[in-house]
Amino acid sequence: MTSFTQALRHFYITTYLLVLFIVASTIEFKTTYLENKLSFIFLCITFFIYGFLYLIPSYALTYLTKTTLSKQLSQSKIQKAIYFVAVLTTAITTLLLYANAKLFELYGMYINAFVMNLVMTPGGVQSLGGSGSSDAGFALIAVGFLLLQVGLMWLAVQFSQQSLAHKFYASNQHFFGWKSALSALLLTVAVHLSYAYDLHTKHQFSTVAQMVPFYQIVSARGVFKALGIQGTRSSSLKARGKLHYPLHTIQSAKPSKPYNIVWLVSESWRADALNAHIMPNAWSFAQQSTRFTKNYSTGNGTRAGVFGMLMGLPSSYWFQFLQEQRGATILDVMRSQGYQMQFYTSGLFSYPEFDKTIFAQMPAEEMHALQGNNRLGWQNDQQNVSDLLSFIDQRDTSKPFFTFMFFESPHARYYFPPESVIAKPYRDDLNYARLSKQALRADIVPIKNRYINAVHHLDSQFGRMFGYLKQHQLLDNTIVILVGDHGEEFMEHGFWGHNSTFVDEQIRTPLVIYMPNKPAAVVEKMTSHADIVPTLMPMLGVTNAKSDYSIGINLLSNQVREHVYIADWDKLAYVDNKVKIVHPVNNSSMFKLAVSTANDKNVSYAMASQILQKKQKATMQIMQDLTHFSKPVSLNKGVN
Repeated sequence: MTSFTQALRHFYITTYLLVLFIVASTIEFKTTYLENKLSFIFLCITFFIYGFLYLIPSYALTYLTKTTLSKQLSQSKIQKAIYFVAVLTTAITTLLLYANAKLFELYGMYINAFVMNLVMTPGGVQSLGGSGSSDAGFALIAVGFLLLQVGLMWLAVQFSQQSLAHKFYASNQHFFGWKSALSALLLTVAVHLSYAYDLHTKHQFSTVAQMVPFYQIVSARGVFKALGIQGTRSSSLKARGKLHYPLHTIQSAKPSKPYNIVWLVSESWRADALNAHIMPNAWSFAQQSTRFTKNYSTGNGTRAGVFGMLMGLPSSYWFQFLQEQRGATILDVMRSQGYQMQFYTSGLFSYPEFDKTIFAQMPAEEMHALQGNNRLGWQNDQQNVSDLLSFIDQRDTSKPFFTFMFFESPHARYYFPPESVIAKPYRDDLNYARLSKQALRADIVPIKNRYINAVHHLDSQFGRMFGYLKQHQLLDNTIVILVGDHGEEFMEHGFWGHNSTFVDEQIRTPLVIYMPNKPAAVVEKMTSHADIVPTLMPMLGVTNAKSDYSIGINLLSNQVREHVYIADWDKLAYVDNKVKIVHPVNNSSMFKLAVSTANDKNVSYAMASQILQKKQKATMQIMQDLTHFSKPVSLNKGVN
């Protein structure tokens, strides 16, 4: 064996150990061992096998480089090219695994379809609100991993030139040959067959398998059924079939005195942020309105939250609406009634893809997005409010108007001007590249103070809106809606931000609806974002049953909501007044059912089993609601 081959193998061995070190930080070995010894064995074998599998693309590209250049360059140049490819590809691999580990540490998720959508969709990365220091930090980390791999290659080359290395490889040559590769292949097959069998029967391995980044699910239900092996029923939920929405043609008669509608949505506005200290303007306005104290978003992220509130549907319908680029029915109704409409966001309409779903049929000249202009979120909020008020000023007063605005001030990094500071101390900046769970715990109070200051600035912009509407006597015939897209957690349950879990801090938001000539009220019953549309549609003269276009309830009725649905990219939570049950949406998901109390307390396995047994009827209701608008019906759709 040449020194070159020895160096390359030693380099990959040390890189393999580095990979294991990075990945191990996300895996709960001790907890798994204490809970189930068989699952622990499965986890350990999977962990070591996947450490090898992560490096296969680098192996393959290195080998391809060698075979491609073998007849074109001298031996020394070929070796340099191979060293370069090996260093570059392993640096990318370890950097990706490190980023994946940090993502899991901070947000409880691995790189998945949601993260890839964020990266690939225009406006996705900008929506994170990273600072210049964060970008510089990420660049330094990337360079650091590249230099680390250069260092490992240099050490491997130096070691391969020592006599000790020759003796080591000579005595262990069988370990590095085809036998080890065959053993790895057989173990890989065994691990995935074990998972497939367990998935079909006991579901013991699904929890530990999801600890291993990029674990590839293998299902062989058909094979096991053919062998007579009985399986457990899948608990996943998936809306299937072609979208049929609305179920019947929307029938409406324009009211003789139609209401104007001002719909104000804030990023990351958690329920307890609406109070007299942080938001005096909104709090005062709420005293004149109907305030819903137990409101749930339809998601733990912007995509699901905004979709649910404007569609009146569970946000798991998002993908069907996106595929068919179907817009919101309530907007179609207002368009047919001659409403003047303008839409504003301090983010982008392209991420999430609201321009291809909710606002798909809206003209581009009515949609105004300010992100990407090198201004901070609070500056864009101020500009948008000015533009929105200008639109109302210049409207045709003989026609009703609808306007929608999405505020960005409370989006992490949490934006505010100096005059909005009411909470100290606060972090001057958030460098995402340097964040860790330990650092977050230590700094969560000054970080949350940034959020409080940002929400206080949001309140100042709400105040501008309220003042204008009052000054111009528009509150006599204008409905005003104040709502958050989702909440924001500050380590109350181990995470920061949103989009990670279904704890109350991430899914509960304020909901305030001002209706002309309606007495102020405080409603303490459970409500959902999905209830807003079926509340407004009758006010627009829509005579259809709400089941034609929504699964929500009319908030002005006496109907009591028994449960709500909250979704993220691949899970859906059923929440009632006692429990939360989180279901996987797709059969391919490794995530299995998770059960907690309604106030986010863990329950024992035995209690979880009892709850699931009692909630079988609820599961059937979920399946009906998620397919309610996917049934093949021969009905015309449209607005009359």
